[in-house]
Amino acid sequence: MSLVVQAAAEDVRSEDSVQLIRELSSELGLLYGGDGTAGFQPSDVETPRAAFIVARLDGHPVGCGAIRPLDDQSVEVKRMYTRPGYRRKGVAQTILAEAERLAAEFGYTNLKLQTGPLQPEAAALYERVGYYSIPIFSGDWDRVLAFQKDLVHQRVN
Repeated sequence: MSLVVQAAAEDVRSEDSVQLIRELSSELGLLYGGDGTAGFQPSDVETPRAAFIVARLDGHPVGCGAIRPLDDQSVEVKRMYTRPGYRRKGVAQTILAEAERLAAEFGYTNLKLQTGPLQPEAAALYERVGYYSIPIFSGDWDRVLAFQKDLVHQRVN
C-alpha cells in the first residue's frame, strides 16, 4: 500500500505551518547553531508570486516548503522540511513538485535553493529531481550548497 501525500499552498501563519517551521528551525539550530531560521520570516511568502506549502498525509501535516521571489525570473525554495517519521516516503518530492508547479504558474523560469553540507540527503534529493549545483547566491556563509532547476514552459499555439 502506497502513501498518498498531497501538498498545497496554505497560510504560513496557520497553527500547522507555524509548528512545522518551529520543528525545522529547531532541527537546523541543532545542526548548525543559531536559531535555525536562516533568516526566514513569514512575511517572505506573504507577497505576490510567493507561497508556503504544506504536505499532508490523511489530513495530517507531515512537511512543508516555501517559494519566495528573488527577481522576476527566479524564485527561492525555502523551509523544506519533512517530519522525521515520514522521511524517504516521497513527502519532499511532493512539496518540490508543488513548488515547481506554482513557480511555473507564477511565471518564473527557474527555482534556486541553498542547503547546508550537514544535510547530504537533502542535496542528493535535489540532484535526483533535476537540480544542479550553482554558486552561492545569497548570504555570506561559505559552507552552503546552492542548486538551481530550470523550468520548461510549454508554448501554446
